[in-house]
Amino acid sequence: MFKYVFISGKLVIENKAKVSVRDRGFLYGDGLFETLRSYGGYIFMLDAHLERLFFSLKVLKYNLPFDKEYIKDALRKTIDKNNLGKRDAYIKIIVTRGIHSGELHFGGGYKPNLVIIADSLTHYPEVDYTEGINITTSSIRRPQVGSPLYCHKLLNYFENIFAKNEAHYNRSQEAVFLTRDHLVLEGATSNIFFVKGNIVYTPPLTQNILPGITREVVIKICRENGIKVKQKKVHYRDIINADEIFKTSSIAGIVPVKKIDRFVVVRKVPGNITSKLMKLYRDKIEYSKLDSISL
Repeated sequence: MFKYVFISGKLVIENKAKVSVRDRGFLYGDGLFETLRSYGGYIFMLDAHLERLFFSLKVLKYNLPFDKEYIKDALRKTIDKNNLGKRDAYIKIIVTRGIHSGELHFGGGYKPNLVIIADSLTHYPEVDYTEGINITTSSIRRPQVGSPLYCHKLLNYFENIFAKNEAHYNRSQEAVFLTRDHLVLEGATSNIFFVKGNIVYTPPLTQNILPGITREVVIKICRENGIKVKQKKVHYRDIINADEIFKTSSIAGIVPVKKIDRFVVVRKVPGNITSKLMKLYRDKIEYSKLDSISL
């Protein structure tokens, strides 16, 4: 069965889809992306993903020939064409600035290129959720207040790829970025949380980390359910002395962590609060699906 992608305003068989070699996304990584997960055809937190995407497009001065409703319609068409309406799916929205005009600056009347890819989701191993994963600190050290570009999901993703490769080499499932002062920032593909004394902690957005969609959902769940949550600067020593650690992302959801570098920090995985949050997160997805059906 053929796979289809949405590109240049139409659905095309994947192996026939073409992007110009002069596209700035290809030449310079001048583009943005969002990674989404659908549950039986329902895309969780779609509006939040599009809000983040369009915020970045505005800040980075993309000329937009389309709006959010256009992307929603394209998503529906892509999901339906690939027969993913009743299955869990991995979805990627990509926007590049368009064909290079010869100048590096943002001017030049660029026409952005929109690409949507949707595949059947390969689920993470169940053991990751029941026994926890290992994480490794990357050798890359960011400044304490990093580049404001870290707040956007840029196609120029090599720093994250390099860090994930380090994690793979160290038999870990995720890499974590630290500052030069050993403050914890974020994972290569996730946000990081830890629990100490029944309080949930996560690094603040003021450190120019990605405003993760699942991160925001978890913070909201904590507040709705009487779980104290604080956004504050987190030192490496705080993490290795934590009662519980977990990471969050749109594809994996909430995943408990059992080990960071050489430190086995969590004896009971998942911990009590992590377990509660995992259940509440699953419940929120189910409630959201029901709400979308009833509308």
